[in-house]
Amino acid sequence: MANYKVLKEFRDKETKELYTAGKEIEMTVKRAEEAEKNLAKFGGPFLERTDKKQSR
Repeated sequence: MANYKVLKEFRDKETKELYTAGKEIEMTVKRAEEAEKNLAKFGGPFLERTDKKQSR
């Protein structure tokens, strides 16, 4: 899981949850990429990753 800051308000099509701008949320990278792709037609970006990728 990764942490994201919501930049623009949107409703998650899977969970139906409304995410407001400024809210900190946690979701998988794959799900965040899918959300950005689906929301692209509304002008993005909608999410900004706030945690650092873990290096191996």
